[in-house]
Amino acid sequence: MRYNTDDLRIVGIQEVLPPAQLHEQLPISDAASETVFNARTACQNILHHRDDRLIVIIGPCSIHDPNAARDYASRL
Repeated sequence: MRYNTDDLRIVGIQEVLPPAQLHEQLPISDAASETVFNARTACQNILHHRDDRLIVIIGPCSIHDPNAARDYASRL
C-alpha cells in the first residue's frame, strides 16, 4: 500500500516576485550600493590578507524581527 506523503502540511502558496522584477520595482539607492560595494571590498581584502583586520561573521541565519536582531547584536 502506498501512503500519501506529499504536501501534507501545506495550507497555501504565495508566489514571490522573480529577482529581476524585484530589482525593477525596488531599485537600490546610490548610498546602499556604495555601502554594499565598500563592505564587500573590505571583506575581500581581509580574506586575501591585504587588510590585517579580523573579520567575524555571527548572528542568526535570517532576520524576521529587526528589533530582536538589534537587541541580539547589542548584547554581543
